Amino acid sequence: MSTRLVVALAVVAVSLSAASAASSYTYPRFQPVSVAFLDEKHGVLAEDDWKCQTNGCQGRILVTSDGGAHWRVSYQGARGMHLYPVRATRVVFASTGSGMIESRDAGLRWWRPAMQPSTVSFVTPSHGWQMGPVFNAVHVRPPHLEETRNGGRTWTRRVNPCPPDYGQVAALSFASATRGWIICNTQATAGEQGKEIWQTDDGGTRWRLEGRTHPIGPPEPKLQVGNITGYGYPTGATFLADGHGWLLQGRGYMLATLDGGHTWTPSHITKPDTIAATSADLLTDNVGFVLLRGCTVRLVRTTDAGKHWTTLNRWNSPTDCSPSR
Repeated sequence: MSTRLVVALAVVAVSLSAASAASSYTYPRFQPVSVAFLDEKHGVLAEDDWKCQTNGCQGRILVTSDGGAHWRVSYQGARGMHLYPVRATRVVFASTGSGMIESRDAGLRWWRPAMQPSTVSFVTPSHGWQMGPVFNAVHVRPPHLEETRNGGRTWTRRVNPCPPDYGQVAALSFASATRGWIICNTQATAGEQGKEIWQTDDGGTRWRLEGRTHPIGPPEPKLQVGNITGYGYPTGATFLADGHGWLLQGRGYMLATLDGGHTWTPSHITKPDTIAATSADLLTDNVGFVLLRGCTVRLVRTTDAGKHWTTLNRWNSPTDCSPSR
């Protein structure tokens, strides 16, 4: 056999091997989209079917009682899941593609309260706030903020501080009966988005502006409040009553604050345009969980205020980033 033929056959073999490796890449049809932990052991994970392209696509909820080492399905419903835990209890609220559901036993069983789909934040099983019913949409006027003290049966109007120019509500996080935060956005432009961080100390009647950046970069000095940057699209937040909080962003870093939102530092478990924090739960000043999405999806935990992180679970994402691609 000639040397030229041997080389040609070797090239074909390598090409076929690479093609086979590429075609063998798979990812779970149900992808993690939201996580909530009630304590260090009991958690809830929401997944949506990302392969479904028709009406009636499904989502599901899984529970763990061993800190995320093992999970089992406890609920299946419409795609569009988002979890809202009630810290230090066994109660979890969830929005789905078809309504709100509630669990009172750490996600094992679910029922439908008389609530419209909305963004909620509860500090006890009966005392909470909702922003809705539309989440993260462009409004002529920002959506209403409402408070309930009877588990959602009746609601009282409170003040939404987001001005019309910042009318997209990205996050609502109450940490106590009086102290809470709202994150407001402008429309996004090529990676940049105007942001405002508002804090209340009286349950939502009066608000104080803690941070702001204008959507046009570099930020206009007269409009800037605090050091929050314009790059990144805020998608969620979780705060403690002492002012420790995390701000989640698409395209940008996850940001951390220790002073209620005036100053922020980037968390380097995320990477702009590459790895985003899509869901998080901050339990204490030291302990928290984050769901990261990039070439892989990872559920990570910190027990030292973000200095170090442990990967609890890992999933392939629909994006194959292997070198052969």
